[in-house]
Amino acid sequence: MKSLREGVLACGLLLSLSLLLVILTWTTPIQASEYLLGVGDVLRITVWGHTELTTEVTIRPDGFVTFPLVGDIWAVDKTPRQLSAEIQGILGEFVINPQVTVIVSQFRSLQVQVLGEVRTAGYYQPKAGSRLLDILALAGGPSGTADLSSVTITRYSLAASGQEETQVMTVDVNQFFETGNLAHNPLIASTDTIFVPPAGRATIFGEVRQPTSYDLGNGLDILDLLALAGGALDSADLEHVVITRQAEGDPQEQVVNVQDFLAGGSRPVKIQANDVVFVPKKKQVMVFGAVRTPGIYTLHSETHLIEILAQAGGVLASGDASQVAITRNDDQKQEVLIVNAEPGLKGRQGGENPLLSADDLIFVPDGYQNALVLGEVRVPGAYVVQEHTRLLDLLAEAGGPSDRAGDELTLTRNGAVTTIDLGALERLGLQNEKIQPGDVVYVGEGRRQVLVLGEVRNPGYYQFRSGDRLLDAIALAGGLTNQALEEEVSLSRQSPEGTEIIMFDFLALMNNRYLADNLPLQGGDVIIVPRAERGVLVIGEVKQPGYYQFKSGDGLLDAIMLAGGFSDRANDEQVSVTRMTEQGPEIEVIDFSLLLEDRFLAFDRQLQGGDVIMVPRAERGVMVLGEVKQPGYYQFKSGDGLLDAIMLAGGFSDRANDEQVSLTRMTEQGPEIEVIDFSLLLEDRFLASDRQLQGGDVIMVPRSDRSVLVLGQVRQPGYYEFSKGQTLMDLIGRAGGFTVDAEPAKVVVTRETAEGVITESINLDLRTGAIENKTLSGGEIITVPESSRMVLVFGDVVRAGAYTLPQEGKLLDVLALAGGLKSNLGTEQVVVTRQDGVQERVWEVSYSSLMMAQSDHNLPLVGGDVVYVPASKSQILVLGMVKNPGVYSLPVGARVMDAIALAGGPVERAALENVGIYRDGSIEGSDIVAMGQDKVLFTGDANENPLLQAGDIIYIPETSKPDWTKIFGFVGAISSFKNAITNIFFEW
Repeated sequence: MKSLREGVLACGLLLSLSLLLVILTWTTPIQASEYLLGVGDVLRITVWGHTELTTEVTIRPDGFVTFPLVGDIWAVDKTPRQLSAEIQGILGEFVINPQVTVIVSQFRSLQVQVLGEVRTAGYYQPKAGSRLLDILALAGGPSGTADLSSVTITRYSLAASGQEETQVMTVDVNQFFETGNLAHNPLIASTDTIFVPPAGRATIFGEVRQPTSYDLGNGLDILDLLALAGGALDSADLEHVVITRQAEGDPQEQVVNVQDFLAGGSRPVKIQANDVVFVPKKKQVMVFGAVRTPGIYTLHSETHLIEILAQAGGVLASGDASQVAITRNDDQKQEVLIVNAEPGLKGRQGGENPLLSADDLIFVPDGYQNALVLGEVRVPGAYVVQEHTRLLDLLAEAGGPSDRAGDELTLTRNGAVTTIDLGALERLGLQNEKIQPGDVVYVGEGRRQVLVLGEVRNPGYYQFRSGDRLLDAIALAGGLTNQALEEEVSLSRQSPEGTEIIMFDFLALMNNRYLADNLPLQGGDVIIVPRAERGVLVIGEVKQPGYYQFKSGDGLLDAIMLAGGFSDRANDEQVSVTRMTEQGPEIEVIDFSLLLEDRFLAFDRQLQGGDVIMVPRAERGVMVLGEVKQPGYYQFKSGDGLLDAIMLAGGFSDRANDEQVSLTRMTEQGPEIEVIDFSLLLEDRFLASDRQLQGGDVIMVPRSDRSVLVLGQVRQPGYYEFSKGQTLMDLIGRAGGFTVDAEPAKVVVTRETAEGVITESINLDLRTGAIENKTLSGGEIITVPESSRMVLVFGDVVRAGAYTLPQEGKLLDVLALAGGLKSNLGTEQVVVTRQDGVQERVWEVSYSSLMMAQSDHNLPLVGGDVVYVPASKSQILVLGMVKNPGVYSLPVGARVMDAIALAGGPVERAALENVGIYRDGSIEGSDIVAMGQDKVLFTGDANENPLLQAGDIIYIPETSKPDWTKIFGFVGAISSFKNAITNIFFEW
């Protein structure tokens, strides 16, 4: 039992020791790089036992921090531990044995620019401590054409002297992926500019589906390039693919077996920038004619005629094996061989069995009286020879020459070969030989074809004319692109000794196209224009910062134009150009204001590949506040004035008081405030009052009291702001205009003046032609009253009374509301009376005329009209200023005063000196009776009291003398008027 207990204790002790070892292993700190301080970090610095020295400070843009007793001390690129030790050493002169602690209380925010081959280029704000791959991930990762082996990081830093320094680093990110070395994934600092260059391009041509140039990605090999080109054609010889590569200025060729790569026999060759890959055509022959299986057959090493004929199934019984024709291109010459293969095919001695060459055409004729037509004709084959068949007849039977036919044809007869000019034969009939059985006619292919690849606008194959030269081929391909390297154009040409490569300076050819270097073209020539590494990085205060390709001879101004020109914030006097030299980066500061005056000055440096142009920001800011359309902070250009600042803010708002604009400017003596009348500036913007802007200016535009309240019969009553110079009609228009019930002739305008409140009635009725459209001053209350739309209908109608006039209502509409006429005999008269200002207007029409000619007599009515239909000629109508206007029966011998008495007598405002009598509907022939000669009592003069006739209309107008009772008792007058109308209505 004791030994068991000891064993358990020993095991427990061993387990505890193991656990402790694991804990110590886990808790042992892993060595890591310490955080380096930078501009924007907020530090909390404390001294133990001295709370009065505790300070929280931000590292300034110049790289220094300030601490009590120590003063300014450099902090950038130091660790908190190093800064603490330096402060502690200096503070020891003032404090005994100080213990200083530096803590980063708030880490700075980084701002990094990413350009080049990334998915989303732009500015990013990563966390402190971010590395290169973190930034590339924020930018969406590299694009498919990115070259991660040469990523550049441009870093701007402050030296201890306060001067800005630039450092350019080149990083191979692929090495980080392969080895994990952090040197290839460095930490990123604020204001770093990261540029991911393109991987370049490679060209592939020959027997592929899409021969052209392709962008290279990371790790692209020959199989990937073939896939981009759509794959190889069936005619491609993948065992002899040629890769041409530029090495130290001299092109080198490498023949690779792609078929072996496809079979997995070896690792595919990697493709580099500017590589040229040529996929040749298989060595093949064509067999046709009297064989069992005509077609195309592949040649292997030392293949003879009888072997190919055997592969084609042998010669047919009708075939003539003794006259087998082999057409061959040898050193750009066509040759037709007549071979007797019959002995060899029948197993006898003798005969011929020649060694075949690539592209041989083998024809086995039938054993008849035929001639053979081969080569570039539309329907090659054997044709029967007639007695009078000539060469042109035979060509016509073969469909004529094809588009690819050359200038000559050959006629082979009994082993003798005759060369004939095809053009002279077709145009003039020269050498139109008579054809004999067994003749072989061969039309050769024109060899005038050149392949132009690389940095041209339209790479591809082109047919050229006799005498064309190198420059003509470039022109056929559309000319060079902006990225072409003109000095290193190459021409590849096949010669008996092999492939010959000639280099040209295209710029020299352009300056003198008759130089000997402008070689005549030959069929099969291949011209390659490589891409030039002419890239410049333009960053900072330009409209479109980024990486741009430039042309040979371009200068700094051209680079700025490629980037869209300077932004409004650019400081064009401090533009820096960073250029890599053998001694390292070289920085030059250039004043572009001199270049803009004369772009041919010596300061306009010629661009070089890899240049970095940095345009700094100028402190040209102005604050525009108050009554402008877009208040805010704006950058202005050199030479701009106050009006330009107002225009940047969108101009004055409708409420702006442009006569009291204030400009606040900081001077050495303090803030200076100036009040400017902009109404003068708007008349002439070049007045001395239009101050030139300075950085930090504050422009304040105060508000003007331009407000009006619009009430009553408008479509949108409410509170409105108006612009300077606007009128009453402008505000009515903004309020939606008058409603249909409005009375525009009696608009009431109330305004407050220094003398008190003034109210006036304004005529705004455009129909009167004399409106009072006054200019607004601010604070007015505009009231549009409602007009009366009531029409009074009485007399011989079914329902006499007052009716509301419909919209655009006419006379027949109102008669219909009154139930129509009682009698409907057609002889009735309809009378309409209207008060028009101070005048009375009367219309009279017979009911029959109204119904038969409505367009002429159906009068449009207005509010206040009175419609009267007399029952018979024994009645009269008394209207106007009487107590009971209406229709009355005419007593025998009645006069005007009798009619007025029947109507209850005149009212106070009656104008008895102007009583009107309208008779037989004639207004022109009406009588005006002056009763009493403006006396209070009528004296009984018969001329002033004429006899009346049936159908007369007596109208007593209102006097034009002032009615002070009405003026001071307006409300009571309205009530009396309503009661009068009501009494008339109910009496009738």
